[in-house]
Amino acid sequence: MPNRRFDWHTRIKDVENEYKAVRFALDRLNEEITSTPDILVGSDATRAHIRGADANIEGTYVVRLFAAFEAALRSYDRARHRDPNREERASILIDSTGGRRGQGISAKDRVGAHEVRLVRNYWAHETD
Repeated sequence: MPNRRFDWHTRIKDVENEYKAVRFALDRLNEEITSTPDILVGSDATRAHIRGADANIEGTYVVRLFAAFEAALRSYDRARHRDPNREERASILIDSTGGRRGQGISAKDRVGAHEVRLVRNYWAHETD
């Protein structure tokens, strides 16, 4: 686990940049399929999976991005409490880390983080 703050920043940016690369690749693949329709002749299942991947790519990367963000919060919380086994719920970490006096994150941003967390939970666990 990274233990320096910019290591986590880099890890989160890597997930974002991976999304951009996959988005680019899917866009190019869709262009190729459109311009050369017979590229997938006899591969209806593959065509359907490509459409599914294209439709779900943003959700997939929201889940991954929030997972990286949550891991950073957990790492920070464990270091702050000097307890490598400490486990805390993400909702509590957002409020306790983001609401620290003098180092806080605005209430509006914390509410936004909770909203993303709820969407991530819905997509990752298919529950609300």
